[in-house]
Amino acid sequence: MKRIIAAAVLASLPVIAQAQSNRLNPTADYALINGRVHTMDADSRVVSAIGIEGDKIVYVGEADGLKNVIGIGTEVIDMEGRMVLPGFVDGHIHAAAGGLIMLGVDLQTDDKDDLFNRIRKEVESNTDDIILGYGVRFNPWTDGNPTAAMLDEIESERPVYFWTIDGHSAWVNSKALELAGIDKDTPETVPGFSFFERDADGNPTGWIVEIPAQMQVLTSLIDINPEFLAEGVGEWLQRFAAAGITSVHDHGIQGMSQQEGFQMMTDFEKNGQLPVRFVGSFYWNDGDLDPLPGTMELREQFNSDLVQARYLKINMDGGDDKWNALYVDPYNDKPLLRPEPIIPVDVVMDAVRRADAAGIDVTCHCFGDLAVRTLLDAVEAAIEANPPRDRAHKITHGTLIHPDDYARFAELGVIYDSTGSWMTMDPLMQTISVSRLGRERVKAMFPVNRVADAGGVFSFGSDWPVSGYVSEYRPLASIEVGTTRQLRGREDVEPLGGEAAKLPLQLALEAHTINAAKGMGMQALIGSLEVGKKADIVVLEQDLFEVEPGQISDVAVSYTIMNGQLTYEKGN
Repeated sequence: MKRIIAAAVLASLPVIAQAQSNRLNPTADYALINGRVHTMDADSRVVSAIGIEGDKIVYVGEADGLKNVIGIGTEVIDMEGRMVLPGFVDGHIHAAAGGLIMLGVDLQTDDKDDLFNRIRKEVESNTDDIILGYGVRFNPWTDGNPTAAMLDEIESERPVYFWTIDGHSAWVNSKALELAGIDKDTPETVPGFSFFERDADGNPTGWIVEIPAQMQVLTSLIDINPEFLAEGVGEWLQRFAAAGITSVHDHGIQGMSQQEGFQMMTDFEKNGQLPVRFVGSFYWNDGDLDPLPGTMELREQFNSDLVQARYLKINMDGGDDKWNALYVDPYNDKPLLRPEPIIPVDVVMDAVRRADAAGIDVTCHCFGDLAVRTLLDAVEAAIEANPPRDRAHKITHGTLIHPDDYARFAELGVIYDSTGSWMTMDPLMQTISVSRLGRERVKAMFPVNRVADAGGVFSFGSDWPVSGYVSEYRPLASIEVGTTRQLRGREDVEPLGGEAAKLPLQLALEAHTINAAKGMGMQALIGSLEVGKKADIVVLEQDLFEVEPGQISDVAVSYTIMNGQLTYEKGN
């Protein structure tokens, strides 16, 4: 293991002394002692010491057992009671896309006056040829979506392009539409799914729905190349490490080809600039395209220590805000509406069966309970058709799951992955979701405990930079909201689902460690602190079991180790 850990960590933590063993061939490079080491192993052991050699863990237990693995060259570092956990694993993120979406001015606010003030300030201070921003929320717009005309009043000479908080819509001005050649006669990019909102005369209003149409405009405004994206991605990778993240499951590369995205991450790895393990997916949302050849090609091409293309990502539906999520029961406000899946069900069933037969696991954007049921049906059919194997299929989002399907996650071995920071009765839930689904269905959202009680495995994935209300990547923030079911600063609002819906802290920690590792098929290497596993470790200033749930995200990350190397150290 590189001595970089000692150089940085020993400056702030006491060194007991080099271990006094007379063995000629000591093994451990480092021994961490006097910690509250939550292993996240099958027995949920809490011990005090860890031994690390190279990129692997060689000892987990009490300090008196270290004598068999340490010697004269071993540095012994006192944790002084700090909490030690496996490195956090994010089960659903768009790490590559963040370099495209999270640019420009932050527009996450509920106040329209504040929103327009932020835009005016950006326009006045920014001399770039294009005005970019992100985080436009839906809940302030109760009387229709915002329009290009609103932006034209602030800036009409330069194009303006703002991403919405969920990343699946954009708000642009007339100049952006003009430069992209979008007018009354422009055909819809993907009819019924990705399109330009129009007025009564058919003219585009400035509101763009879903990624294909969004990129049709954005790529005409910016030369989106790997070099452009790599700068932003590199900055965010360091922030992930500072949050204690050591592994991520990317659910879709956007802004560049999938090959380019994986190559960008591979280049980071080759240059020693990748502080996380990156497991990616072949992104599939076109039913006319067979996803298997592309998935297999990526798997063969990208399979290094830190960058692996392993999954097939399926887009089954959209979200409730656009009435394109799939639900068993009708929408309250549009009871006759029956949205179609993004990919026909028979095509999904066939693809899952063939992928499973080829040893490829799938992960699926399944927002509504009908989408969840459909993917569970597809996995069940694949299991019946194909020989037994170790599977790690995953459903992500699952904002609503029908009670009849709670137990099926355990029965089929499908991991349930969702986003902790969404699990509150936030303003979006109180307005749009309640109007779409009714209060009772909203209160039943994110039934994590119900699935876990039935034996299912639940993992946390941030979906960063995408969100419904708050874009959040920090695991500690996700854990806080999952255990409180309340949004910071809005404790006066009832917990989403009531007290019974609050996640036990142990489950929340497992969700961001071993369970998320299972959802990537990597539990043999990461996710728990066990002998033989990778030395992926996060050290926290306080033991979360001794902190009020509503203050978990205030706990500082002391440092992060990935593959036995220090990737983050807290400054003094």
